[in-house]
Amino acid sequence: MSGRNDTVVQSSTIKILMVTRETRSDQRYGLGRSLMPLVEELRRRGIRTDYLCQGDLGQRALLWQHRLQRLFSVLFGNANTRTDFSLLFQVLLERINMGRLAAKLASAQQYTHVHCHDPFIAAGLHFFLHFHPRCRVAWGVTEHGFGCYAQAIHEDGVHMGPQTMRAMRRWEARTLLDASWVIAPTRSCLKQIADDLKISPLPHNWHDVVHACPALNRYSREEARKQLGWDDTAMYVLSIGRIAPVKRFPLLIEAFAQLKHAKDLQLVILGEGDYSTLQQQARQLGLTREIQFAVTDDIGLYLSATDLYVSASASESFGLANLESLAAGTATVCTAVGGVPEVVGDGAFLVKPDVKSLTEGMQCLLSDALLRESIAYRGKTRADAWPDITEIANRYEIIYRQTAAN
Repeated sequence: MSGRNDTVVQSSTIKILMVTRETRSDQRYGLGRSLMPLVEELRRRGIRTDYLCQGDLGQRALLWQHRLQRLFSVLFGNANTRTDFSLLFQVLLERINMGRLAAKLASAQQYTHVHCHDPFIAAGLHFFLHFHPRCRVAWGVTEHGFGCYAQAIHEDGVHMGPQTMRAMRRWEARTLLDASWVIAPTRSCLKQIADDLKISPLPHNWHDVVHACPALNRYSREEARKQLGWDDTAMYVLSIGRIAPVKRFPLLIEAFAQLKHAKDLQLVILGEGDYSTLQQQARQLGLTREIQFAVTDDIGLYLSATDLYVSASASESFGLANLESLAAGTATVCTAVGGVPEVVGDGAFLVKPDVKSLTEGMQCLLSDALLRESIAYRGKTRADAWPDITEIANRYEIIYRQTAAN
């Protein structure tokens, strides 16, 4: 169905369907923050580009998804393995369901390209395209985790035993080798995927394409703090991301609790999810101020108001929020994981992903205003030289033009 060839598709004939597993709310802090600017830029160029997510699934499709999930959970629920099959089937079925819907729409609306932002969505698409034999569409994958997705799913809390992990990796590798293109946001990420899946040499149709420099609203520190109602007598530490194990907010809270400073310290976390466990941890550790949790579409407002931005992630293929912090001119501390060092360079204070190193890194910057200013300046300089959405869209358009269905 997919295959690879070098036939050039004229821009007037390109019709792209972007497919993610996101919910509508996920788009605020997830993939949507990097994907929507690309979609809008392609549309500005006159290229029909549509964005499909879980919110587009009908009630009947969701009903069958849930029924199959219950069925598989019953069949495999008592299996004596180290795999959480119930959760794994939930994760896979929601992706395969998106692939099914993408195949249906690709056939009905004659898309020329389907861009799957998850390899298991692509696997579902590849399978269901067999039921639409007249549909001739090129399809490809962007891998957004550092390393293979099977490992990322495991690290995100879906535990898999060795046999299940091997099967998942083989499935993922076959899917990527069938794709017309594979994209990752950093070169180190692309190499890690190939290493994880034992694919060598790196295929010619695999590309590293960074996310564009984000556009943020700009505020003075005073104006931003006034709008947020923040206390000028306190120092604020900000972190951004969905509430998920890979973001390691418990590690951040533990490190934050060990900080010492003359002023009050306030931790703020922007992200959607269940906050109760994190707030309970903060109370147990004796934080003077309760953590502030918030949801916002104006991340620039918070970055302008804060004293320090911190990422404690266990893994990042890119780390868009880190680049946003650099672009806002905010002093930044990041764990040196995945593709983060490749993105932030010398524009952030990089630390090891452990409590002691994270505490020392935050303490160092919070106690030294001149060092914060220096780090912030280097970060802003790096972000100012980063490719914009026009340059990134050019890269994508070239990839699309060079791929066509057999």
